[in-house]
Amino acid sequence: MIPKEIPFQGSLVLGLDCSGESFSVAVVRQGQALAERGGYSPRSHLRRLFPDLKGCLEEIGASFKEVGAVAVTVGPGSFTGLRLGVVTARTIAQVTGCALVGVNTLEALAQAHWGCPCLLAGLDARRGEIFAAFFDTSSGQLRRLAPDAAYTPQQLVERAQELNCRLAVGSGPWRYRQELGAVPDLLLAPLQDAQVRAAQVGVLGEEAWRAGRSVDYLHLEPRYLRSAEVQLGHK
Repeated sequence: MIPKEIPFQGSLVLGLDCSGESFSVAVVRQGQALAERGGYSPRSHLRRLFPDLKGCLEEIGASFKEVGAVAVTVGPGSFTGLRLGVVTARTIAQVTGCALVGVNTLEALAQAHWGCPCLLAGLDARRGEIFAAFFDTSSGQLRRLAPDAAYTPQQLVERAQELNCRLAVGSGPWRYRQELGAVPDLLLAPLQDAQVRAAQVGVLGEEAWRAGRSVDYLHLEPRYLRSAEVQLGHK
């Protein structure tokens, strides 16, 4: 169980992602991941999530008393995974009194790939679609070139060609890598970068927290690109 009545007095940031079939948790401070755990566990997110968060803190000799904020991906992603992640993060914020930050899943996916004038970040959305967005990371900051959207593979190819995209990262591009081969000079990031990492979530969350962009735990909700009913129908 989550420890109760712990006062807010910390500087650590917890990062949390279970927006897809993998999950990841991390402890971040000053832009650096101090501990990180996770795995491919689509049917055991709920069972492993909090024990791994607690384990990350214990790994560095810390406790929830030292947590200043918790950051969680809020979408796009799977309906069940996003809901689980948000509820877990809200519970931690409510019980510990720490700050709470919602992080865009595709921004977290793109965060580790700097120096690219056009980067495609995409998640496998099932049902023949990809949740994707395009970013310019050439300045060392994330600048959006297109909003989050659900694309068919052909639509994604056409949009990537229009934007002269040079790098693709995520589970969506990996699943449809043959189709994306039609985009001239497009490179595919390594498979180990195909899933969102909680360390990236924590880094973006820490930046938002320091900038005063935390939210009340009662008001954080997942953000879906498709209806919950469609998402729940995924197999």
